[in-house]
Amino acid sequence: MAKDSANAQSGFYGTFPPGRSPVLLVVDFQCGFTDTDVSPLASDCGAVIRATNRLISAMRGAGPVIFTVVGYEPNMADSGIWPQKCASLKTLIRGTKAVELDPRLEYDPSFDAILNKQQASAFFGTPLAGILAANRCDMLVIAGCTTSGCVRASAVDAVQYGFPPFVVRDCVADRSPAQHESNLIDLESKYAEVLDLENTLEILTSIKAGRAQATKG
Repeated sequence: MAKDSANAQSGFYGTFPPGRSPVLLVVDFQCGFTDTDVSPLASDCGAVIRATNRLISAMRGAGPVIFTVVGYEPNMADSGIWPQKCASLKTLIRGTKAVELDPRLEYDPSFDAILNKQQASAFFGTPLAGILAANRCDMLVIAGCTTSGCVRASAVDAVQYGFPPFVVRDCVADRSPAQHESNLIDLESKYAEVLDLENTLEILTSIKAGRAQATKG
């Protein structure tokens, strides 16, 4: 991805080195965002979900996988003021298909966590920070949707909580291609590492190989 020259001149574009204790956060790949028959918030995420499944598979043995879904009570009493800006959030009612994980995801109920949230960031009002601290996370790998919304909010909060975010560009999606690209540029310059899938898979493979070698030693 080309660097934004103004931000580069302003001293941005530092780097977070890959960690050794990664956690994968899959943000809001639920039917309300991935199935256009379910909600006006949805877009075609098929290719991105397939890429995310490769990422999930690579994370097995490297670190935990945490999924989030956003949903509300039928009366929206727990939604705060966000629906004033986005009325379509009223389609995300808990107990409906809109708040179910997309069935194409390789979610494993024996190992994976699902966090319920009401706001954009996966940290806000959830135990995510505590879970990451308990796993000594030094590399928060982020997939999901939308790039300009909940992915971005979660990545920014990750920095603020001290968990270096690594956004995988092949594994995030947005309804707006323009917002997708502009937010990846901004995230890379200020808040996160933005990696392609193949590079991320290489890092995870290296982490697992290092652990196997340490065990042998």
